[in-house]
Amino acid sequence: MYLDTDTLFAQADYHDIEVPQREEIVEKTTKRRSGGGKLKLGAGGAAAGLDASRGSDIERQATYSLEPNMKAKISKVIDGLLAEGAVKTRPGRDDVLGRDDLVEIEGTTRITAASHFGKLFFILRQILEDANLEDLGDLPATLSGTDPRLLEQMKRVYLRNELLPVPVLLELERSGLPQKVYVNVDPNHFIDNASANRVEGDLRVLGTVSQVIDGSPDGYLSAETWLLSGWEYMLRRTFMTQVGDVLAGLRESWADVGIALPEGDVDAYISGPAIVVNAIALY
Repeated sequence: MYLDTDTLFAQADYHDIEVPQREEIVEKTTKRRSGGGKLKLGAGGAAAGLDASRGSDIERQATYSLEPNMKAKISKVIDGLLAEGAVKTRPGRDDVLGRDDLVEIEGTTRITAASHFGKLFFILRQILEDANLEDLGDLPATLSGTDPRLLEQMKRVYLRNELLPVPVLLELERSGLPQKVYVNVDPNHFIDNASANRVEGDLRVLGTVSQVIDGSPDGYLSAETWLLSGWEYMLRRTFMTQVGDVLAGLRESWADVGIALPEGDVDAYISGPAIVVNAIALY
């Protein structure tokens, strides 16, 4: 469903786990070619019984490649990492997790509001390339407009579930950890487009911890990576100072048409205590 093979094999290399490679197979066969006839010696043509042929050997060589089955290859690498203790498997309340830890966590995933809104902002950025906004405060009105280009893009994304080239933020619930667990899913590693339909549900996540957010008053992480993927840096930072009101308006307008997003979900910020895991594999 989702697999970042480059990162997985890099982890295997770091932990000295052997990765099955393509084998070059060389087969040699030897066939003896015999001569014919006998040398007759003696008076009267009596055969002395000596074979006059010496014969010769013919050697044939064939070379071909044997590619390891990809599914078996991946399974062996993951099993090797687990066997070496390189992965913190099913960490619990007493486990301390830090950045760059390789973890395997089970739970129930769901797409956060930040990613739902992020899809909309990605569509908006494409539409606004030709638009002329005088102020960022005009964005809510633009988002609720009836521009046919906006409506068509929304149909593609929300009705046809088109996979956009933006990262997706999932929350992994019922993980057994005391802090919230969020999973960053890069769009470039889905095995096929249909897999995007299956990122929500009971899943196992293999990945590396990229962020640890404490529970202090200052413990938060901006969700701009998922909200405003692809936006220019300064515009993104400027917009993030106003995004709270915009998202509140969007929540209200979506609720009016029967789309209710969970309260306390990630909108503009991730509040601690929480961790963010960069996904290597979902299965």
